[in-house]
Amino acid sequence: MKLYYSTYGMKQLDAFEALPRLKDMGFEGMEIAVTPGWPTDPQSMDRAARKKLADLFLELDWPTPALMALLSPCVEGDARAAKLAQFRDTFELSRDLRLGDERVVVSTTLGHPKPAWDEGKERIVELVLEVADMAAEYDAVVAIEPHAGDDFETPEKAAWLMERTDHEHLGLNFDYSHFTVEGIDLQHSLDLNLQYAVHNHIKDGYLDEEGRVRYQLPGAGDLDMNVYFRAMRDAGWDKYICPEVTGQIWNAEGYDAWATAQFCYDALSRARASLG
Repeated sequence: MKLYYSTYGMKQLDAFEALPRLKDMGFEGMEIAVTPGWPTDPQSMDRAARKKLADLFLELDWPTPALMALLSPCVEGDARAAKLAQFRDTFELSRDLRLGDERVVVSTTLGHPKPAWDEGKERIVELVLEVADMAAEYDAVVAIEPHAGDDFETPEKAAWLMERTDHEHLGLNFDYSHFTVEGIDLQHSLDLNLQYAVHNHIKDGYLDEEGRVRYQLPGAGDLDMNVYFRAMRDAGWDKYICPEVTGQIWNAEGYDAWATAQFCYDALSRARASLG
């Protein structure tokens, strides 16, 4: 398994300067944050910038990047056309950053607003399939992430969505943090969801005394990273492990992007080494 990192926690940094330093740190691949407002979103990346970024990945000997889009595939009504246009822009960017035969993964959640799960899950299927069909035009794949605190928050719901859509260009982003804060067992989550996973995030978290989700860096909480890596390996995952530094963390006063990246690398590197 390779160790990736994500520029989601590096919004204020120049990606062209940050990526070589992350390579030197030891990371073996990258997820690029392309959500609107990030310096690497499609609207901020002209043709020259896209080529420069793709060339940098080649220079660093990294594979095609994954993209974190955080768009909302379930928006309906008058706002849907604009949202679909954002998805199309993102898929066009994915095509420009693709370095080989491997499809670019574009990760997102179901977002807001969206139909309530119990009453509207069949409508969610229709809305997500429209985005998956668009991804197919660019030979990209959309990775949907279940999210704690939402009503799409269990491995059962995620598996149902994958079985119901059954689309070659649609998969799951397996981020166990959203299940562990709900008290859901790791092996149970793997059994239900890893077969559909095309992307990975890892962090830790817990519910505070008021029932609010509090996310932590991987290795900073109660989730044993050695156990996690072993379970992922034994379940057949052989791609990459990518820590996600959430907005709760990078918006906090005193946040240090580089100390955070080093902490994540050290925690994940030790866990990978524990596999022998």
